[in-house]
Amino acid sequence: MKKVFAIPPFRYRDALNFKMQPYDAWLRIGGSVSNEHYPWRGFRRLAFKYNIPTFWNSKHIAELRFVQPISINFDTFPGYIYNEIIPVIWDCWPSIFQKTCQWLKKHHVQTAVFTASQTADCMKKQFPDMDILAITEGIDVDRFDEGLVLTERIIALYEIGSVQRGMFRKKYPKDYKSLFNKPEEWSIRTHEEYKRVLQNSQLTVIFPRSITEPEAAQGVETLTQRYWECMLSRILMIGHAPQELTELIGYNPVIEMDINHGLEQVESILSDISNPKYQELVNHNRETALRMGSWDIRMKQVMEWLRGIGYDV
Repeated sequence: MKKVFAIPPFRYRDALNFKMQPYDAWLRIGGSVSNEHYPWRGFRRLAFKYNIPTFWNSKHIAELRFVQPISINFDTFPGYIYNEIIPVIWDCWPSIFQKTCQWLKKHHVQTAVFTASQTADCMKKQFPDMDILAITEGIDVDRFDEGLVLTERIIALYEIGSVQRGMFRKKYPKDYKSLFNKPEEWSIRTHEEYKRVLQNSQLTVIFPRSITEPEAAQGVETLTQRYWECMLSRILMIGHAPQELTELIGYNPVIEMDINHGLEQVESILSDISNPKYQELVNHNRETALRMGSWDIRMKQVMEWLRGIGYDV
């Protein structure tokens, strides 16, 4: 029986790394961890680019690694050379699906976790003998405050990343900008600045990548951390909720947008922001996120699943 140790994701200086959140949750719930052994700075590019074969596989240790396919060589280095790797994988989009499959096969991966259920289903077809678990993406619920009530917030509409806003911005390239009123001095360089903007914003436009970038997503729709961030910050969301989210929590926390009348919808909501139904919705969203969004819940699920298939956790 192999002992599972989680390895901390690489952090460049003090830069934020979202993959630290599930690692921290694993640590909080009592999971075993081991030290990182990432290469010296001069060799990091080589570790990122080149994929060394697995020379042997320890009979006693399995490493739980938090990875993205685009950086999977680096995210698992050097453990994949001599230990079994149990990857927890984000962002396995169709464009890099086969590359990910090749890596999993080359390093004899027997157990894997995916944060997109559709990707997990595809992987099960590719690797029928592999133990595969799908979990929804979570969040560190303590990192986001509830903020002000909607009527006291000073930012009407806030953009969160090109993926979320892209389709709406293209549809209304001129009128869209007129809705912003974020203070010029409110830059966003740190998590604290980002959190402050969220908790002072009334409304945001949010879509999954399957809608904003259909060529890249190729039908894969998945829950991302952005939805949890907005729910925890009590900001109204308009756009589309991924099915993973609505099935998980049992309702739709997003005001569904008719993109052909999206600008009218946004303006209507903002002009009626004092309507109690909007405050009730964001209050309910935060309560739901606190109860169901934590990475601790996902890591407990992973831990119990690993025990069930024969690992020492």
